[in-house]
Amino acid sequence: MASVLGESPYVERRTGERRRVAFSPMLRGAGVEGLRVSWGGVWGGVLVTMGMLLILGSLGVAIGASTIDPSRADPAKVMTAAGIWGAASLLVALFIGGMVSTRIGMVYDGATGLFEGMLVWIVTVILMGLFAGSGIGLMPDFSIDLDAGRTAAWMGLAAMLLSLIACIAGARAGCRGAAQRIGARLP
Repeated sequence: MASVLGESPYVERRTGERRRVAFSPMLRGAGVEGLRVSWGGVWGGVLVTMGMLLILGSLGVAIGASTIDPSRADPAKVMTAAGIWGAASLLVALFIGGMVSTRIGMVYDGATGLFEGMLVWIVTVILMGLFAGSGIGLMPDFSIDLDAGRTAAWMGLAAMLLSLIACIAGARAGCRGAAQRIGARLP
């Protein structure tokens, strides 16, 4: 049917139909379009991020259960290894989720990729907070060490910023045309 109308069957239909943006009357005709954030892409990136977290977390548990002898293991070393695996898993999952969001959303420009990456990160953090908050009542009573709490708060802030950067980097890498921009800089 597309060949009857004179269009190539390989033309991407969604580029002309996707995300209409309301323009300011002052900017009309000035070549300024604004951001074209795709919420479908954002939600796709969030779902991929959560799925990757589940898979990588399960892989870490399987590797840990297979390699660690509980009778001879040092709990501090096991917790350190689990923390490193968890942090690496989160960064990888957010990078891939950010990349998927811009690929699904057909994002071509870097600014929109940046905002889609930020939105994927924000929605993912909110969902993880909701999931973690729903299990807080299951935790046993414990006392809080203020010195350890301060350190954990600063480490948490650093982890949040690093995870945001990973998600944005993935979104920017996933922008269509990113390969051409990178290739254009190569000699």
